[in-house]
Amino acid sequence: MEYWIALAIRSGIGVIFGILFGFVGLMITFAVVPGYYTPPLWMLVLTTALGASIAGFLAFYKPDVPWRIAARGFALALIGGFIGGWIGYWYAQTFYPDGVRNVMLVARSVKSPAITPFISSAAIGSTGVGAVYYAIRAWRYHEV
Repeated sequence: MEYWIALAIRSGIGVIFGILFGFVGLMITFAVVPGYYTPPLWMLVLTTALGASIAGFLAFYKPDVPWRIAARGFALALIGGFIGGWIGYWYAQTFYPDGVRNVMLVARSVKSPAITPFISSAAIGSTGVGAVYYAIRAWRYHEV
């Protein structure tokens, strides 16, 4: 039972911090990109997926495991975050083809892409893959 409780708590923390780290990745992208250049949407998807994947990895990271297991978990979180980010991107393109009204002018235009679907999908994807890997390790090797 403690495996399920640990999995639920870590998954909830992973999704919450994944969304926060995804937004941080988005803001870092806009801070690094030059002022008059609007970054393409694929770049925003990749940077937000990277931020969400870092949070998804940290939610299930345990310092006492060997580095190969931690590296495998990080690689799986990256894969899940990127797949989730692209699924959210396709979702946003399907339901918001013209973009959304952007009052804050985040993407330096009046209409900006819907960014919340691919940030939340990246957080859910990286946390989901990390949770599956953590559950397999907990079931097979009794790691909590």
